[in-house]
Amino acid sequence: MNLLKTHPARVYALVVAVLGLLVAFGVRVPETSILGVVTAVLALVSGEVVQRTEDGKTADALATQPETHTDPVSE
Repeated sequence: MNLLKTHPARVYALVVAVLGLLVAFGVRVPETSILGVVTAVLALVSGEVVQRTEDGKTADALATQPETHTDPVSE
């Protein structure tokens, strides 16, 4: 599951490539149904990863002290 969270696009590309190979060799696979499920799962997982990353950035930004800037007009 960690691989899926770390590299969702690569896993999706691998699944699509394997399905393409199966179809090319004549194996009957319901591509549309499988790709729909894979796409939905990867979208959910990658969306969660992106949200956690952005939440981490926000928490880090809130935890740091802002730099003080001087107003060049008042100097």
